[in-house]
Amino acid sequence: MSLTTNFTNELVNNGLVDKILFLLLEFLPDKEIEKLAKQRAIGGFKHRHQVMELLKEIRSSLADCLFSLACQSPFNKSNSMALINFMKKNACLNAEGILDDVSITLLTTFMYCANVSDSAGQSDMLKSLPCIADTSYIADIQQLLLSDDAWVVHGVKSVFQFVWAVMLRNIAQHYDSQSLQEHIEADEMLIDLALEGNVFKFLLETINKKKNFHESEFRIRRFHTLVTDFIVQMPLKIKELRNRGDEAARILFAHAQEGLEPPVNLPRHFEHFMRLISVLYSKDDLNLELAVEYWCPSEQSLSPSRSSYATSYRHRPSNRQVSLFKFIRMAGDLLPPSLYVPYIAMLSGLATGPLCAHHCFNLLKVNGLSGGGSVTSVSWDHFFQSLSRYYSNLRQETGAHHVGGQRQILGRGITPQELDGLVTVLKLIQTVAEWDEEARIGLCENQAWLPIVLLFGIITCSVPPLLKAECLKALSTFAKTPELAANLWQALENSQILPTLDIGSSGRSGIPLDLEIVESRNEEFPMTIGFLEFMSCLVQIPIPNTLGAGLRAPGFDPYLEFLRDQVFLKFHTRAYRDTKEKWEVASRCLQIFHKLLFDHNASIEDFMDHILDIQGGGQTVANKPAGHHLMVQMFKDTHLLKLILYIIHEACEVFDQYKTFPGSVHLESAALYCLKMIDIAIEKQAEFFGLVRSQSLGAMVTPMDQLLMSINPKTGKADHLVDIAKFVSHATAYPEHALIAVKVLFSVVKTSNIQSQIVGLFSVNEVVGKELIIGFVDCLETDEPEEEEGELALQDIENQDIVNIRNATRLVILRLLLFSLGQPAPNLAHFFLGFDVRKPISKSSLQDPGVLGSPRTCLHAILSILEKGTGKGSGLISIHTMPKLAEHCYQMVYQLCSNSETSISIMRYLGMTHNFFYRHLKHVPFVNRIGQNTNEKLLLNQQAWLLKSVAVEIRLTSVNRQRSYTQRLLKLLLEDVPSTVVDRDDNDDEVYGETNQSIMETTSGQQVGPNILGIQVRRRILQILDSIDLTQTYPGNVQLDLLEPSVTEQLIKACEQQMDNGMTLCNIHALHRELIGRLNAQQGPAIVGNRPRILQEIQEILKNVVECNQSKEMAGAKRHALDAWRQVVEILFASCSQDLLPLDIRETILLDLIQELLTKVTDDATVPELTAPVSGILITLMTNLLQCVVVDQSKAIPEQLSTQYVHMLDGSVIHGSGTSFGGSGVISAAVLTEILRKFLTFLVQSSAGQLRVRSNLYGALMNFLQMPKKVHEIPTLKGRNVLDSCMLSEYEKMTTASLVVINEFGDSFMELVCRDACDGHDVGRMLALSLMDCILSTDKQNRWLHFLNSKGYLRHIIESLVQEDQSLQDMLRPTPEPLRALYIYESKMSLLTRIGETTNGAEVLLQQGIMGRLSECQFLELRPERDITRRGDGAGDIVKSDAFIPTVLHRYRQLLFPVLKLCIAIMTSLGGQHKEATNQILRFVFSHSELFTAILRDHPSHISVEAFQELSLTTAVICRTAADVDYYGGSPYDAIGQSQLVIQGHLSRIQRQILALVPRYCIHDHWNKRLKLASENEIKEEDKEKIRLSLLEVNSNIIAYCRSEVSSTGSTGQSCNVLFTPSLSEALTRNYHQVTEIPMASLSATKPPSLGLIVRHLQQVANTFLPSFDSHQQLVHKLSNISELSAEELKEFIKPVLTDRIEKLSTSYRQQVACEQIAQMICMKAKELALKYCILIKLKRYSLYFLFKILIKTNTNIRKQIQDNINHKCLRY
Repeated sequence: MSLTTNFTNELVNNGLVDKILFLLLEFLPDKEIEKLAKQRAIGGFKHRHQVMELLKEIRSSLADCLFSLACQSPFNKSNSMALINFMKKNACLNAEGILDDVSITLLTTFMYCANVSDSAGQSDMLKSLPCIADTSYIADIQQLLLSDDAWVVHGVKSVFQFVWAVMLRNIAQHYDSQSLQEHIEADEMLIDLALEGNVFKFLLETINKKKNFHESEFRIRRFHTLVTDFIVQMPLKIKELRNRGDEAARILFAHAQEGLEPPVNLPRHFEHFMRLISVLYSKDDLNLELAVEYWCPSEQSLSPSRSSYATSYRHRPSNRQVSLFKFIRMAGDLLPPSLYVPYIAMLSGLATGPLCAHHCFNLLKVNGLSGGGSVTSVSWDHFFQSLSRYYSNLRQETGAHHVGGQRQILGRGITPQELDGLVTVLKLIQTVAEWDEEARIGLCENQAWLPIVLLFGIITCSVPPLLKAECLKALSTFAKTPELAANLWQALENSQILPTLDIGSSGRSGIPLDLEIVESRNEEFPMTIGFLEFMSCLVQIPIPNTLGAGLRAPGFDPYLEFLRDQVFLKFHTRAYRDTKEKWEVASRCLQIFHKLLFDHNASIEDFMDHILDIQGGGQTVANKPAGHHLMVQMFKDTHLLKLILYIIHEACEVFDQYKTFPGSVHLESAALYCLKMIDIAIEKQAEFFGLVRSQSLGAMVTPMDQLLMSINPKTGKADHLVDIAKFVSHATAYPEHALIAVKVLFSVVKTSNIQSQIVGLFSVNEVVGKELIIGFVDCLETDEPEEEEGELALQDIENQDIVNIRNATRLVILRLLLFSLGQPAPNLAHFFLGFDVRKPISKSSLQDPGVLGSPRTCLHAILSILEKGTGKGSGLISIHTMPKLAEHCYQMVYQLCSNSETSISIMRYLGMTHNFFYRHLKHVPFVNRIGQNTNEKLLLNQQAWLLKSVAVEIRLTSVNRQRSYTQRLLKLLLEDVPSTVVDRDDNDDEVYGETNQSIMETTSGQQVGPNILGIQVRRRILQILDSIDLTQTYPGNVQLDLLEPSVTEQLIKACEQQMDNGMTLCNIHALHRELIGRLNAQQGPAIVGNRPRILQEIQEILKNVVECNQSKEMAGAKRHALDAWRQVVEILFASCSQDLLPLDIRETILLDLIQELLTKVTDDATVPELTAPVSGILITLMTNLLQCVVVDQSKAIPEQLSTQYVHMLDGSVIHGSGTSFGGSGVISAAVLTEILRKFLTFLVQSSAGQLRVRSNLYGALMNFLQMPKKVHEIPTLKGRNVLDSCMLSEYEKMTTASLVVINEFGDSFMELVCRDACDGHDVGRMLALSLMDCILSTDKQNRWLHFLNSKGYLRHIIESLVQEDQSLQDMLRPTPEPLRALYIYESKMSLLTRIGETTNGAEVLLQQGIMGRLSECQFLELRPERDITRRGDGAGDIVKSDAFIPTVLHRYRQLLFPVLKLCIAIMTSLGGQHKEATNQILRFVFSHSELFTAILRDHPSHISVEAFQELSLTTAVICRTAADVDYYGGSPYDAIGQSQLVIQGHLSRIQRQILALVPRYCIHDHWNKRLKLASENEIKEEDKEKIRLSLLEVNSNIIAYCRSEVSSTGSTGQSCNVLFTPSLSEALTRNYHQVTEIPMASLSATKPPSLGLIVRHLQQVANTFLPSFDSHQQLVHKLSNISELSAEELKEFIKPVLTDRIEKLSTSYRQQVACEQIAQMICMKAKELALKYCILIKLKRYSLYFLFKILIKTNTNIRKQIQDNINHKCLRY
């Protein structure tokens, strides 16, 4: 405080006052404008207006500086005299002849300099005032004021003299100083001088004509002090003025009696003084209630409701208050006629305010009871008695002369003086009734006064329109009480001042006649305006349904027709003496229409005609609601709508000119109501049109958006929407108009798809387009903080301050842009955000304002809002000061980034120009700091939109290989040590030079700076997760005693509606309306007696619903924030390569995230609604963690092939790590065990109805269980394969530990998984089955198998195969249903196959009859002969890669392959000697013999992988079962009896079909040639390798079958089973073309295949073995030296996997992918060599055996030649 005082004192001492006065003298706005105009620096109307307003504001601010300084400390003598001299010479009058703003401010400044009232009674403070402390102060200034020098404005001198005189009198009363006695005695003289200058008249005109006079609190208080000091301190002067006033009244009366003109210079100071008091207190915009000081009532005069005020008067009133109240009583005693009106006007001014009005009412009421029954002229009794006499006389006169009396301007019984008195009295009644409801009711209920009857009666008489207008205005004040308004409706109907009855041929009368004849002729419309005001108050309550019932059709139609047709539609065609009245009439009409339209809710009853009976006979149609009539006319091209659009256009033109004129305020109001009516019509359009369409009504209506696109008659263009949008450009002066205009624009674009047309209208005129953009930008850039959290409703606009309106405008603008952004281009968002709408949006280039001529757009405004505080330590400002706006701004940024058309331009602009994401991400998470109390919901939503944008940024920058920028964002999110890069200021250019530092260098305790070592902090990504609380409290149920809870619940659900963000909330306003409506509809004494309690319960219900909505919104915000966090995390691990995010860091972060999430969701306080999304995040994280393990294993392959590693394993095995997944050892067994335990805990907790959550957790658990990998062998074929026992033991430990944790949860967990596998959602069933598959693969103790078998789940799964047979058959239709049944079937068969891979499992499956159930499945018989979905293309069974639904043949093989694999698994587990297994599988084969025959006989014209795989699996099943059956000797089917021959027939046919495959598939030359000739489009290279392997598998199966058949028979010729004919022509010939064309019909039991085929097959296998071996070794060499491969070699390996943008991949990633591909190729080559090896061994071991059996009697030389050939080939291998 002292510092500020010293600073200001120094400024004053340095001549501050003189400098300001000099600037005020030199700085004149007109001169400055003239200077700018000469330099051509002034633009159009708007720019000129803005510059002028700025100059005026500067000048006003200079004057305000002096005013503020004087309020704090009065000026010294020199400064005071400088001020007086300035006002003496430079006081200015404006165009209206009153002082301008600067002069009034300086005048008030002098009043504060001469103010000693505040120091009264405090001598020390009084002595410190300059006027007392400086002995020459009073003398010098008084001499200056008493001088005869001329002043520019003489009234200013009189005011100065009056102020000085009051100051002297105050000094004389409170300070005793003999030295000042001489000057103090001049106070009377100064007062007389001031009165001679008509000081009161000057002040009266100044205050009365100054519009904003009552807006300054300190100014009003100083004038109040001046007037009250004068009354209190100079009572004799007041009495003298009253006496002079009485004398002047007598003179005026005498002149009037004699018919003479009154004297011109007759002093009327007391009259002017009372009128000054009237205008000074007539307005109380600031609710200061200064007039209360004039009233000094007794406690008895106060009503009970004023008891709180009465307590303040228990002590004796102050002398000041007594003096002021005495002045009121004294001024009203024995009033002469000339002072009567000013006194009543003074009472009207002093009655402003609730308490003042009550006191005035009591004063006038008491005055009427004094004098022993007589009343004074200032009392309610006198007022209403006079009105009653006037009414009686006028009614008699009206009855005698009817309408003829109205031809006179005044009634014959009312003089102008009487009219003035009546108008003043009526205004007093209006003031008292306006401010005090008790007085309002008291006036109307007094049977002696009956004001309603008198006022309506006077209106029906022949009186001037002005008197009728005041009567109507008085009635409008009574209508503000609902109880009185109901009576007023009836009184209005009975009075017939507006005729509503069809009387006959008597013609028009009442108000319509006065409007057409009297007011139109006079060009003045006070009565119409009064009637409109009266109707406006009446429609605030519901219009009575029975209005006018009995005599006419009940309803509002007569009044609406008059208001619409006679008043509104003709207002612009009438002549007006005062332009103000023209727009006032329009404004008040539109106010009524708006209210009727707003209150109307469309219903089907509105379109129906209801016939009613009327008195006297006859029927009539009841009036429809007034709102319905208006609604119909709003949706047609009617005169009403045209006039509304005309007013909007006129207002736009006036606003664009920036000129004021009489009535401009009413024009603004009229334009506002026009906009509101259009907005309401659009808002209710959908419901209204829905009723019209649903009932097929005949109403011809047009949507509002089409009407607004019609041609404007004034301009000839379709520019109505342009006119509406222009109001946004005037938001500074007219904020309410801007808000409604934006709402209208928003509603139009939501209800129609005409955005491109609107953009064309806005951009056709470049000047208009720029103005609109500037207007929207100005609205967004207002700095007012948000004050209210709730939405601003349309009806609440008039009751809101400018700040809330501007905040609402900003929000609606952003919502408009957000909605438009999702519409086809070009749209309004593109236009206002600065995109070039004249070319493709994606090609737009965004620049900062001013760069390349770019204007400032809404995008720049949005960024400027968000950028506040980014470079400061205090954090972001907008997220706390304007949280809703910030939320929408962040949402806009995200929508722009995610939109395909705007993404490229906006991301380039934000990233490169503003560094937006990095600067904002530094402040995440958004939390409340000390002293901040922002709603957490808004902070979470802001954070969510920002994180979503960051996710898009990371994705794009990583894909485009912008390494440095991506690295900065990753470090900001993931580092766990303080970073000098991150902590620097955002504007530091050196930041970009240091971004090459890897995330690995600033993570896990690495040293970053010289003073930072090992200081770990929590990762920002984890801090963001910490800010999301997964707990949420919901309000409980309301205890209801009188209302029915079930009915209330139904009402709440009926009032629920979906918001724009997808959330369902209850509409509080609709619920309140429904509850109150039901309450009002119920009748009875019980309801009436319990009504207060019912209303209380309704309030409790509404409060509870509000809390529920808030809880839902909070939960939605948390879900939104969690989803945004999920997107960032997923993008981090999916898009960032290993050079950006190294593997060990990736694994560490994944583990941290998984553990943190599991810790949060396993908390007992969490709610399922918020934990459900976490399950989806966990499955993503676990998938990425599994990929890390897989990648790490693939990366370890080249290292493990090195000599340092191979010699430890004897050079045989290549494998991945055991438990130290990732190579860095970050994933320990303890960590994995704890994660698994939390997973299972979360899974068990979500068992109640959260199938989606469990499904996600099943997937996550599958990924978890797959992480411990067995040793992966990559055979180098250089020595004996030796496995690492240590690694195997680690794998066993991990799987065992996982099973132990799973078993800890007991049978409940198994029951849960099994139940989900058998029942529930299809996805959940598949995942549960897959999870059981994973667990069974490691369950060595068969605990799960035993549980499945004992509880019947396995039986249920097997039986379901038959139950779902029909569904599986439907899968083979050309256009199948969704493939869910197919996928579930595959999951079941995978599980059964896993069970069948163990001996116990296979036996259990056989015991449960698995093969029998498969034998019953008919879908296996539906094998298509060819793919019917690929007709004519010759592709047969090819599946197009771009088709989501596979072909029929592909779908069938998806069904067949699992069955064949199951059979192979059972036979492999139990062996060929297991007769039961062989028996059941053979029965299965025989039951589907047609299927197997079709597969074996199939000869596809097109080579495909699936066809060979099908044949391979089929031959494997047949060869492992049928070959071991001895059907020539003992048969396992002896018990069958007569069916033995049938079985032998099946086996014989199988043998023929197998042997028929020998010439087709046992010759490799033919197939190699076909594969070589096939193009890449026909067969891919990797598919060719698969085909070769499948071909070798078929060969191996055929050879194994032949070996079994030969070896199972005897050695004699009689028992020998001859398979091949003794011919070697195929082996010896060089042309094999004829050999491959052996027809199937030629193959029979009597003619087997030739032996030469087997020999030739042996030759081909032996010839291709060594080349395959060499190829294998080359691949092994490349794998071990992967780092030495060239870029082209790497490209060849990874091209089949990654076809696009290979050159953009990092070298390490390319090497990783190539390593995986080479490893797969090595495994395939190894498998190929193994198959060839098996074929050779089988042939070597068994070929001579059956050859010699066949060639026993053959030539010895041939036999020896064959034997030598076979031995040579085998020895070569």
